[in-house]
Amino acid sequence: MKLLIAGSRGSRLAMVQTKLIIDKLDCDVQINKISTKGDKITDIALSKIEGKGFFTKELDQALFAGEIDFAVHSLKDLPTDLPEGLIIAAIPKRESANDALVGAYKNLNSIPKNAKIGTSSLRRKAEILNFRPDLNVAELRGNIDTRLKKLNQYDAIIVAEAGLIRLGYSNYSPLPPNEFIPAVCQGALGITARKDDKKVLKIISKLEDTPSKIACKAERIFLSNLEAGCQIPAGAYSTLDFKNDVYEILGFISSIDGKHFIKNKLNSKIRDSVSIASKLANNLLSMGGNEILENIRK
Repeated sequence: MKLLIAGSRGSRLAMVQTKLIIDKLDCDVQINKISTKGDKITDIALSKIEGKGFFTKELDQALFAGEIDFAVHSLKDLPTDLPEGLIIAAIPKRESANDALVGAYKNLNSIPKNAKIGTSSLRRKAEILNFRPDLNVAELRGNIDTRLKKLNQYDAIIVAEAGLIRLGYSNYSPLPPNEFIPAVCQGALGITARKDDKKVLKIISKLEDTPSKIACKAERIFLSNLEAGCQIPAGAYSTLDFKNDVYEILGFISSIDGKHFIKNKLNSKIRDSVSIASKLANNLLSMGGNEILENIRK
């Protein structure tokens, strides 16, 4: 087997995630670091930038150009509609989907009134303000190491627990996902490759984790039906109970200020996970989500 080339963003977390994947492959792999638009633009909130694929487009281009054989992504960064010719070759076992509170406080309840909370995510902002409208949510861009270094500028910050785990951090408090709903596919990695590259697909497919694939596929359908990206405060969290054949998905959509917050939960047999996730999205839209989307997009 020839040497394979993996595409990765250059941040420490991205490299750690890519190396986690490489360590599970029984072949020689070299990493090609690729800088994306999202990495280069650090002074503007992503929600204010037009388009999508801020952290993926350059990796897609490298795949099409034959510069890399596969790319490792945080699955939550992958648009729900991939470019024609590319495919998600595998979704390995998902790490924690939780968000995490970093700072001196153990939960959102214990944070003092009018405290300053750092996040770059509209979803997190909406959830924070829905739960604690007195808090001041301030913009915090950058990779996870950069954000942690800026902690002294805030009373607390919120980041994905998966990133903290993968980088070896332990001084944080997980936020329960049934109370603080994560981003779609948070904690999961997605490996993309060319659709017609059968040899690479065969190698990468061995990393597939069925429960993670089921949950993430359904969550991506949920997001796709909302036609939402990082510009829309929305999230979903899936659980699978194989013993009792139950798939459950909790989802929400919200105004940016958290004042109009619509949440719902549905369950089904596991084989119906995609259809029930689609139904949940449509339910949220009919419960007032359409009006929220219209107001945000004005």
